Amino acid sequence: MLRPEVLVFMIPIVAIVMGIASSMLKTHYEHKERMGGGGTPENGAHRAELEQMSRIADILDQRVKVLENILDDEIPNWREKS
Repeated sequence: MLRPEVLVFMIPIVAIVMGIASSMLKTHYEHKERMGGGGTPENGAHRAELEQMSRIADILDQRVKVLENILDDEIPNWREKS
């Protein structure tokens, strides 16, 4: 067994380490919550940003289709040349 002289030092050390570990764990979960729950965007700011990027992607896709149609009219075999 442990001698009382050793326990006198181990009990405060364990208490300090547990306090530090619990504060680190609390900080970790607060950070994870702020970042959107571990990769799933749940809050409104992330969702709004994703919707805006989706709209921009749709607009760019439409522009590419228009440019491809113009190229198809002007240069019929442009896909084979590139």
